[in-house]
Amino acid sequence: MTKPAPVRVLIVDDEPVILKVWTVMLRRDEFEVATCGSAQDALQALQLHKIDVIVTDVMMPGIDGLELLKRVKAARPEVEVIVMTGKGSIQDAVRAMREGAFDYLTKPFVEIEECVNRVRQAARVKRLRDENLALRQQIDASPNSALIDSVAAAMKPVMSLVSQVARAASNVLITGPTGAGKSAIARSIHDRSPRKDGPFVHVDCGVLSKELMSAELFGHKKGAHSTAFADKDGLFHAADGGTIFLDEIGNLHLEAQQQLLKVISDQVVRRVGDTKDTKVDIRIVAATNADLPSHVSAGKFREDLYFRLRVVEVRLPGLNDRRDDIPRLAYHFLRRHAVRNGKEIKNISARCMELLRAHDYKGNIRELDNAIERAVIFEASEELTEHALPPEFTEKASPGLSVDPLVGQVDLELPMREAMEAAETSFRLVYLRGLMRRFKNVSAAARHAQVERANFRRLLKRYGITDYEKGQVSQREDDDDEDA
Repeated sequence: MTKPAPVRVLIVDDEPVILKVWTVMLRRDEFEVATCGSAQDALQALQLHKIDVIVTDVMMPGIDGLELLKRVKAARPEVEVIVMTGKGSIQDAVRAMREGAFDYLTKPFVEIEECVNRVRQAARVKRLRDENLALRQQIDASPNSALIDSVAAAMKPVMSLVSQVARAASNVLITGPTGAGKSAIARSIHDRSPRKDGPFVHVDCGVLSKELMSAELFGHKKGAHSTAFADKDGLFHAADGGTIFLDEIGNLHLEAQQQLLKVISDQVVRRVGDTKDTKVDIRIVAATNADLPSHVSAGKFREDLYFRLRVVEVRLPGLNDRRDDIPRLAYHFLRRHAVRNGKEIKNISARCMELLRAHDYKGNIRELDNAIERAVIFEASEELTEHALPPEFTEKASPGLSVDPLVGQVDLELPMREAMEAAETSFRLVYLRGLMRRFKNVSAAARHAQVERANFRRLLKRYGITDYEKGQVSQREDDDDEDA
């Protein structure tokens, strides 16, 4: 696993001793620290260098920390800012949070590790936003690439096989669970093949009636059946010179299977009711979520046809086995459904993405697609949030991966420190939501947690916990909840 780049931190304070303290606290491999003695110097450094997190004092001569915060957010909104305030300067801290600060710290510092963790958390949010931006740019540059280009380990052998088989002329059988993306793989095989300039005909055998299946696939002569009012070419004729994709091939009835065998062996098609064959040049790619060997044993599927179709088998994993692809797929579907619904939603919040990555996908890619479409319809802001997701995404997470039904997964791909940070975020979400479900009131929950009410409200706001049920409280406490 590639080691992440160091977090670039800029410390801004007019007191040299504070700059030295921070330099010592962040003297670790994960950080790259620079210091400035004034806001003017910090603004100049911001223009010249890449910076992830700024930690700035509020009280400084000239441009103070709050004005610096405003200018940073105007020039580089992706940079996270943590402000340092003196003890008793809670109003400055509240104002800073309203202006877009990630968090605040109170001088004098007592818990060094807490200060370091705040910087880590800010850097993690910054990194997530950078990744979101990169994903959006990739999707915009190549809108269909997310369905094919995979970063998941489980898909590497699949894509390697697709690249090899695409150049061949052999038939291909794609297997995998419903909604796993079999049609996208079939299209990719066609697009990478020498037949890419020919037609690609997608046939869903699951929706063709048994009575009309043969006529739709192979065509018919006038009078061949009650609705055959004229000669008609079938879908195999339409695919001449290209690829025909037979989706849900397990639903093909035995008579049509016999006709398909003739197409494969002789490259000819005979219309229903005709006595002559028509030559066709086609490649067959078939797909199924069924257990075809069991169908063969039960006499529902011809064994000879099964082996003719299964010259090369491509087995697709379910989405639960390729979670690293979820962000790319989510942005692909977001872009498509936002355009279709006339909405300017271009980003997915970090919490929303955590829930998307943690969900147990029984319907695979199709379920993710439907969830994003639903969320786009109900989302009122310019960022897709967890509040617009279907209830099952917020009520439960994947068995074996979840820390709690409201949390995402424990990411075993992360180094231990980063995984612990993610787990800490998950714990806070669970704890805060649990308290609000129990007490239904900010003041009561804050007293139970032994956290200052203003800080507790700030935590609720940071983690987007605003939809809790409110109980019967006093007027003052009710005002507190409205402020939260």
